[in-house]
Amino acid sequence: MNKVTPELASRLDEIVNDNFDDERDAGLAAAVVDNGDIVWFTGLGYSDLESRRKPDQFTTSRVASITKTFTATAILKLRDAGMLELEDPLVLHIPEFAAARALAGTVEAVTIKRLLTHHSGLSTEPPLPTWAEPEFPEIDRIIYAISEAEIVIPQDSQWKYSNFAFGLLGEVVHRLTVKHYTENVESEIIRPLDLDCTTFDADEVGPERMATGYIPGAQPGSTLRRAPYAHLHGLTSAGQLHSNINDLARWIGFHTAAFESPVLDRRSLDEMHRPVYISADWSWGQALGWRAHRRGERVYLEHGGGIHGYSSQVVFNKPAKMGAITLANVWPPPPRDSIAMALLDAALDATGGRVPEEQAESPDTALPPEIDKFLGSYFAEPGVAVDLTKRENVLRLEPGREDTMRLHTPCGLAVRPTGGGLEVRVVDGRGAGERLDFQFGTDDAVTGFLLGGFQYEKTG
Repeated sequence: MNKVTPELASRLDEIVNDNFDDERDAGLAAAVVDNGDIVWFTGLGYSDLESRRKPDQFTTSRVASITKTFTATAILKLRDAGMLELEDPLVLHIPEFAAARALAGTVEAVTIKRLLTHHSGLSTEPPLPTWAEPEFPEIDRIIYAISEAEIVIPQDSQWKYSNFAFGLLGEVVHRLTVKHYTENVESEIIRPLDLDCTTFDADEVGPERMATGYIPGAQPGSTLRRAPYAHLHGLTSAGQLHSNINDLARWIGFHTAAFESPVLDRRSLDEMHRPVYISADWSWGQALGWRAHRRGERVYLEHGGGIHGYSSQVVFNKPAKMGAITLANVWPPPPRDSIAMALLDAALDATGGRVPEEQAESPDTALPPEIDKFLGSYFAEPGVAVDLTKRENVLRLEPGREDTMRLHTPCGLAVRPTGGGLEVRVVDGRGAGERLDFQFGTDDAVTGFLLGGFQYEKTG
């Protein structure tokens, strides 16, 4: 989608206007993103009621729990660097956690992966006053009070959201890198992705750029009040970030692999977005830091945020490389369905839910010419026809005909020289990682290959 048509723009405007309440909303910024670029934006109401300043793409808000997607990315980076494993128990990295109370489950079963996916059984908040106080406790105080922390349900028994879990993950980042969590995320994620207006520190945001947060009054219809500002301190890694539409569009672009980045490779991004837990009706799932929602035939990954005076949501459809963002400067917001998901639904409906064609990447090393003798058609009983093809320096196994059983196809193949010739292995699909064991006739002509227990005979 190079640009939004007038018809789609009208539909997107309608969605936002229908969900904006002049009496209960302060301001709302909304955008649709394609390949990391903003293709539609609107700002309603005011980012500051007193000055009547309008929200724009650079108006900064607290994005609260969207911070958790940055924390999850930081953990994946440490895993990729060999500094931890997702199955590691938390006590391996924070030994003090051994003193936690296991009312259900066990302390040892609180793993990095379960913390990332809200299945650790931990309480929602740490064992110290948080939301009822004007200031959150520092991480040192939280660790000091860890003997009062509770695992309240068995691990994996059900989804249980936990800010406490992500606060502890931030401490894991700190201990493994010997950098403060914020310093690590800034140097390893924020700066490499050019998220110039994303920060943990409100003082770094000029007053002309920061939206003023509001909270509703105690009585229905009462005037919005300016929200207090509370730094999360020990729960910084659960929700302290500030950002804007422009930077979050780039965050979506990074996660949809709209551009190459040194932060995480595509394999780790795919792993991060793959649901680890799925609901019984398959309508939603929990991935590493992100939540997955099925809407018809589409799967959306999303995370929202809510904190004193600010509410936010980021959602994207990875195959289409499209997403949507909403930032509002009131929390709790008026009751309504997800505006961001509705915007993305409309944008994908307008494009037919299109999935851009992936351009096959040519390997850096050219295929050796002797690979040509392996090319051709093969057949395996009880009726599997495949073609071994080479196109633009890419070797693949493709279905040999329309009506054939797709047992090992389609898939990519990797070739590497060995002392005895060439070795060909499957890259993806059913046979991923397995070798094609070729057979030869007396004249060194290829007669077939064995793959996954099936004997393929060369037929052409």
